Amino acid sequence: MNNGEGRLYRRMRVSGLLIIAGLVVELLSLVRIHPLAFLSFMFIGGTLLISGVALYLYSIVGAPPADGNNRLS
Repeated sequence: MNNGEGRLYRRMRVSGLLIIAGLVVELLSLVRIHPLAFLSFMFIGGTLLISGVALYLYSIVGAPPADGNNRLS
């Protein structure tokens, strides 16, 4: 495994952890009926979830080509 693949797997692992953390925060905020629970659902859980998805998409787009060649054609 070269350095580019290691970086890709590390970014995907971090993005998965961010998504899981966001879903856990949203699940825990659904248990409690309180205005602050809604705010934590929206801001904390939503931020973690969106940042996980954004990091996942960035890691796919920024991944090096499979053959190691950086040309487009």
